Amino acid sequence: MVYILHGEDPSRREYKLETIKRKENCDQIDRFDCQKDDPDVIENVLDSYNLFAEKPMVILDHASFLGAKNDTKLELERIVPRLVDDKVIVLLLDAKKLDTRKKLVKQLQETATIMNCMPLDEKSLVTEVQTMMKERKMKMDARGFDYFCQNVGFSSPVIASQLDKLALYSQDLSYEDVKALTTVEPTQDVFKMTNALFAKNRVLLLELYRNFRAQNMEPAAIIGLLASQIRFVYQVRVLMDEGYRKEDMMSELNASSGRIWNTMKNAKNFSANQLLENLATLSKLDQATKSGVDRDTAFENFILQIDDQHSKQDVWQF
Repeated sequence: MVYILHGEDPSRREYKLETIKRKENCDQIDRFDCQKDDPDVIENVLDSYNLFAEKPMVILDHASFLGAKNDTKLELERIVPRLVDDKVIVLLLDAKKLDTRKKLVKQLQETATIMNCMPLDEKSLVTEVQTMMKERKMKMDARGFDYFCQNVGFSSPVIASQLDKLALYSQDLSYEDVKALTTVEPTQDVFKMTNALFAKNRVLLLELYRNFRAQNMEPAAIIGLLASQIRFVYQVRVLMDEGYRKEDMMSELNASSGRIWNTMKNAKNFSANQLLENLATLSKLDQATKSGVDRDTAFENFILQIDDQHSKQDVWQF
């Protein structure tokens, strides 16, 4: 059995790999890095049959011979004939898609189980949660499902952990159950607050601010989170303007591919100057909350003074 996991979200690849391990229940697992390990050793393991293991598994990281650019010493023509059914073989490729221009890759597509591991967005998140719930034989009412998707974040391992917790409580969950038991991913509210700030949505911004305060987060810390998020988008915007590729941004900003990928989608809606203007606004707000007046009053006055005329250009989608 051959599995191919391709995509630019390492957490999704690892989550799906763990799912395969549980499903196949192999009694021996060998894992290799195609970029670092000796190609002859990898080929020998693929050729060998372990007499003492009923169901061995071989995992190959960085299997770039399946993509457009092979940066390993392994050759597709030598690997594919060795992918036989006497063991479970999992190939992990850090790329958006397989290179289907290669005849052997097309051949593999017909026999292997292909799993997409691209970073989740709002649309694919819904499908991911539905799939995980089906695996756990869980149900949620519509409001509960919406609440869960809006607050759980975009990390597959975190989503799975949250669902496991909910499943221990009940297999059929109401909105009240989900709201009481779901741990809100902090970055989700930061994203929503930033979205509301750019969209000039005073009501939502005030609601999210009060949610943070209910968690005993200080106004200065909330402003810091907002400023940090906007600053990161500004950095990505500048690098985009300078012609950087996503891979270069990951190295330059020391960020994961998933974070860069999602931020690039949003940064294209703003100029660098627009982002700097919003950072300046937050700086003034920070000064106001430290000027001796009541901090909550200063923050809420800031929110109430925002013009709520929505502009499509200003809406930041997360």
